[in-house]
Amino acid sequence: MRLDAQRDREVEKRKGFARRTILTFIWLAICIGAAYLFVNWLLETERLRMSFFYFQLHIPQTVSKGIIVAGTVMVVVMVINFFILVGYSLVSPSGRRHPGTPSQYSPDPDPDDRKFDYR
Repeated sequence: MRLDAQRDREVEKRKGFARRTILTFIWLAICIGAAYLFVNWLLETERLRMSFFYFQLHIPQTVSKGIIVAGTVMVVVMVINFFILVGYSLVSPSGRRHPGTPSQYSPDPDPDDRKFDYR
Protein backbone atom coordinates (compact mmCIF):
# COMPACT_ATOMS: atom_id res chain seq x y z
CA MET A 1 0.00 0.00 0.00
CA ARG A 2 2.75 2.44 0.93
CA LEU A 3 4.74 1.47 -2.18
CA ASP A 4 1.72 2.20 -4.37
CA ALA A 5 1.26 5.60 -2.77
CA GLN A 6 4.95 6.40 -3.20
CA ARG A 7 4.87 5.31 -6.84
CA ASP A 8 1.78 7.47 -7.43
CA ARG A 9 3.57 10.47 -5.92
CA GLU A 10 6.59 9.88 -8.15
CA VAL A 11 4.39 9.65 -11.24
CA GLU A 12 2.64 12.87 -10.19
CA LYS A 13 6.03 14.61 -9.86
CA ARG A 14 6.95 13.60 -13.41
CA LYS A 15 3.83 15.16 -14.94
CA GLY A 16 4.69 18.04 -17.23
CA PHE A 17 8.21 16.84 -18.08
CA ALA A 18 7.32 16.46 -21.78
CA ARG A 19 6.14 20.07 -21.92
CA ARG A 20 9.28 21.25 -20.13
CA THR A 21 11.46 19.24 -22.50
CA ILE A 22 9.78 20.78 -25.55
CA LEU A 23 10.10 24.28 -24.09
CA THR A 24 13.78 23.60 -23.33
CA PHE A 25 14.44 22.56 -26.93
CA ILE A 26 12.62 25.66 -28.21
CA TRP A 27 14.68 27.85 -25.86
CA LEU A 28 17.92 26.23 -27.02
CA ALA A 29 16.93 26.74 -30.67
CA ILE A 30 16.30 30.43 -29.97
CA CYS A 31 19.66 30.71 -28.17
CA ILE A 32 21.49 28.93 -30.99
CA GLY A 33 19.90 31.22 -33.58
CA ALA A 34 20.78 34.36 -31.63
CA ALA A 35 24.33 33.12 -30.99
CA TYR A 36 24.79 32.26 -34.67
CA LEU A 37 23.69 35.73 -35.72
CA PHE A 38 25.96 37.30 -33.07
CA VAL A 39 29.02 35.27 -34.12
CA ASN A 40 28.43 36.01 -37.81
CA TRP A 41 28.08 39.72 -36.98
CA LEU A 42 31.39 39.59 -35.08
CA LEU A 43 33.10 37.89 -38.01
CA GLU A 44 31.62 40.24 -40.64
CA THR A 45 32.59 43.39 -38.76
CA GLU A 46 36.02 41.82 -38.14
CA ARG A 47 35.80 42.34 -34.39
CA LEU A 48 36.59 38.64 -34.28
CA ARG A 49 38.98 37.35 -36.92
CA MET A 50 39.73 33.82 -38.03
CA SER A 51 43.43 34.50 -37.43
CA PHE A 52 42.58 34.69 -33.71
CA PHE A 53 41.48 31.06 -33.77
CA TYR A 54 44.31 29.83 -35.98
CA PHE A 55 47.26 31.71 -34.48
CA GLN A 56 46.27 32.75 -30.95
CA LEU A 57 44.37 29.58 -29.97
CA HIS A 58 46.70 27.35 -32.05
CA ILE A 59 43.91 25.58 -33.91
CA PRO A 60 45.27 23.80 -37.01
CA GLN A 61 44.41 25.47 -40.29
CA THR A 62 42.95 22.21 -41.56
CA VAL A 63 39.91 22.91 -39.35
CA SER A 64 37.29 24.61 -41.50
CA LYS A 65 35.62 27.93 -40.75
CA GLY A 66 32.23 26.23 -40.26
CA ILE A 67 33.52 24.03 -37.46
CA ILE A 68 35.09 27.01 -35.72
CA VAL A 69 31.86 29.01 -36.06
CA ALA A 70 29.86 26.05 -34.67
CA GLY A 71 32.21 25.76 -31.69
CA THR A 72 32.03 29.49 -31.05
CA VAL A 73 28.22 29.36 -31.21
CA MET A 74 28.23 26.56 -28.63
CA VAL A 75 30.43 28.64 -26.32
CA VAL A 76 28.15 31.67 -26.69
CA VAL A 77 25.06 29.51 -25.95
CA MET A 78 26.74 28.18 -22.79
CA VAL A 79 27.60 31.72 -21.68
CA ILE A 80 24.01 32.91 -22.29
CA ASN A 81 22.53 30.04 -20.31
CA PHE A 82 25.08 30.45 -17.51
CA PHE A 83 24.09 34.07 -17.00
CA ILE A 84 20.40 33.15 -17.10
CA LEU A 85 21.03 30.48 -14.44
CA VAL A 86 22.91 32.94 -12.23
CA GLY A 87 20.14 35.51 -12.67
CA TYR A 88 17.51 32.93 -11.75
CA SER A 89 19.38 31.89 -8.63
CA LEU A 90 19.81 35.51 -7.53
CA VAL A 91 16.33 36.82 -8.30
CA SER A 92 13.72 34.07 -7.96
CA PRO A 93 12.51 32.97 -4.52
CA SER A 94 12.92 29.27 -5.29
CA GLY A 95 16.43 29.92 -6.58
CA ARG A 96 17.42 31.76 -3.40
CA ARG A 97 16.10 29.04 -1.06
CA HIS A 98 18.94 26.83 0.08
CA PRO A 99 18.40 23.08 0.20
CA GLY A 100 17.71 21.89 3.71
CA THR A 101 16.30 25.21 4.89
CA PRO A 102 13.42 24.40 7.25
CA SER A 103 10.09 25.68 6.07
CA GLN A 104 6.48 25.30 7.10
CA TYR A 105 5.56 24.57 3.49
CA SER A 106 7.37 21.65 1.90
CA PRO A 107 7.24 21.01 -1.85
CA ASP A 108 7.57 17.28 -1.16
CA PRO A 109 4.96 15.43 0.89
CA ASP A 110 5.94 13.34 3.87
CA PRO A 111 6.91 9.86 2.64
CA ASP A 112 5.06 8.29 5.53
CA ASP A 113 1.43 9.02 4.76
CA ARG A 114 0.07 7.32 7.88
CA LYS A 115 -2.11 9.65 9.88
CA PHE A 116 -1.71 9.70 13.63
CA ASP A 117 -4.62 10.36 15.96
CA TYR A 118 -3.47 11.99 19.19
CA ARG A 119 -6.73 11.99 21.19
